[in-house]
Amino acid sequence: MDQLLRIEVFLPVPDVDRAEAFFAQYCAHGWEEAPAPQGAEGVLFRLYLDDLPAAEEMLLALRRAFPAAVASRQSVEREDWASAWKEFFTPVLCGDRFVVLPPWLAHEAPAGRIPIIIEPKTAFGTGHHATTALCLTALDRLEGRGLLHRKLSFLDLGTGSGILGLACCLLGMVGLGVDVDPLAVANARENKRLNGVGDSFAVGVGSVAGLARSRFGLILANILAGPLKVMAPAVVRRLDRSGSLVLSGILAEQAEAVTQAYMAQGLPEPEVMTRDEWVALIWPPRVT
Repeated sequence: MDQLLRIEVFLPVPDVDRAEAFFAQYCAHGWEEAPAPQGAEGVLFRLYLDDLPAAEEMLLALRRAFPAAVASRQSVEREDWASAWKEFFTPVLCGDRFVVLPPWLAHEAPAGRIPIIIEPKTAFGTGHHATTALCLTALDRLEGRGLLHRKLSFLDLGTGSGILGLACCLLGMVGLGVDVDPLAVANARENKRLNGVGDSFAVGVGSVAGLARSRFGLILANILAGPLKVMAPAVVRRLDRSGSLVLSGILAEQAEAVTQAYMAQGLPEPEVMTRDEWVALIWPPRVT
């Protein structure tokens, strides 16, 4: 498909925080925030979608949830969308050791940081979204506490652009990334090449239910609260007894329900990290 649908939504200031959570349900790969039109007080959100039915569903839900929203849409060439990223994509520092960069800024990695090179596409994971940054920061902290080691097996569930799996590989781990979206998997494979991780990161279409491998030493899942709750039994079955688990894509008000779903599978209380209205839940290795 050579065209995308660009949706622009202007929202007044009181609606902005709630709108970000709303957009995450329909456009998990992120969106652009632009200055409000002159004289207006609010934020202009710009989203790119290649699924017309999903876009129509979002616009209907938007009008119900935000009566004050002013929305417009137009078709754009996919190349124009890619070029637009270059105008606002800035390096993202995550934790103490990672920096996420596009290929055209790869040479600008700060000294002492591990660069993760991501080609922006319509797949989740450029580091700009709070949930991706939370997962990378959690990974950084686990590594800093000596809870991860080279050659540890990992599963990046809902891999999107592959950013979390790439971070694991760049720390010396070996593992698998799966996603139900073939476009995301294609983007993840492209990013594999950009980061030179080779065979240490296998990527494919699929979900936790279809995996042949029995256990992983680290599982990361940056999805949404609903699927995370449903998948809790399957995820915990795939986690080594001495493994670590990181979950995100969770709004603050959803964190307790997700926590209870995983504690019902025998896990203890998780560590909690927050950023804006988003939460990451971290289970370090269990003491036996």
